[in-house]
Amino acid sequence: MSDFTYKTLAPTHAAAWQGLRLEGARNFPMGFLVTVEETASADLDRCRAILKAGAIRGVFAGETLVGFCGYRPNSLERIRHRAEIGPFFVTATYHGTGAADALMKGVISEAKSAGLAQLELFVDTKNHRAIAFYEKRGFRRAATHYDGVRIDGQSRDDHFYTLRL
Repeated sequence: MSDFTYKTLAPTHAAAWQGLRLEGARNFPMGFLVTVEETASADLDRCRAILKAGAIRGVFAGETLVGFCGYRPNSLERIRHRAEIGPFFVTATYHGTGAADALMKGVISEAKSAGLAQLELFVDTKNHRAIAFYEKRGFRRAATHYDGVRIDGQSRDDHFYTLRL
């Protein structure tokens, strides 16, 4: 098992993040709202602009980015106790190494430090591996969002999960 580092991705990580994002959209379409084509059309300048906003966290093995997670705390007064996470992705070669745990622990720790009360995410109802991962870390299913996503014209349902901090 490797030592992993959790941090906010910066524009300097754009090329690595772009590659992981494309891998995820291509190999795990149930985990991404963006299509492969939409992902591929985002050039490095667009990726830098997205990362500049500060809403993407990464997990590194040494200097290599091996996974990422969107992290979006709400700013409106009545909902600022919550944050949405996702997509959550770790490259296949790092599955089972602890990288995903390090990434999730980093997000949870950051949310707790910010005084948040709840993390929220959506996951495809057929994405059993992701569901098991989230449930093992304490996320609980709150609802099902029917016809929440359409992949290649096919309706997909999502479960809505929450983690009380």
